[in-house]
Amino acid sequence: MKMLLLSRFIGAIPRFLNTPSLDARAATRIAYIDDASVPLGSAPFIERERLQLQELGYSLVPVRIGQGTAADLAAVLDTVNAIYVSGGMADYLMATLRRVGADTVLIERIRAGLPYMGASAGAMIMGKNIEPAIALDGHTEGVSLDNFNGLSLVEAVILPHADGQLPPYPPETITAVARQFEGTPGLIMLGDTEALLVVDGNICCVESSENE
Repeated sequence: MKMLLLSRFIGAIPRFLNTPSLDARAATRIAYIDDASVPLGSAPFIERERLQLQELGYSLVPVRIGQGTAADLAAVLDTVNAIYVSGGMADYLMATLRRVGADTVLIERIRAGLPYMGASAGAMIMGKNIEPAIALDGHTEGVSLDNFNGLSLVEAVILPHADGQLPPYPPETITAVARQFEGTPGLIMLGDTEALLVVDGNICCVESSENE
């Protein structure tokens, strides 16, 4: 099991995927899943992120889980070398995964060794719960979850953007949320230039700057 859980910047990806050359990156197909951004409409950060991945040289395979079935997702994952799940609304993303049955597919494929990368909401869902996401962003209108459990592939509760540099999450907001979850077992405050590298359950923090 190999995961890279990002807060914002994607600079650690070439090292994570071990693709130092452009030829190696061009041969690497990444399933790019952006369901978390759906409630936000036209989200500029999604287009920017896609462009950054393409500028690094990777081949992206767009996936919208909510428009298909678990079998559709499994079929796509059979054709790619890695998974990338974008940021957005974590509760909407979890509700979509559960509704389609894609949560089970993701867990199975990641445990089988397909590399996973997730940013912000895409990172938070891999932890034990997504409660910090609700504290940061509130609930998505029309979305109801029986619980806020994540996929629990990492023994952590992740709070991204913890350095307070991203305008929607200023330092005072981060401080308030951190205080709310103080004492939560496994709480990890993840800055935007950091990422969590998870290999077979072992977690370490690595640098992930905007440009590397």
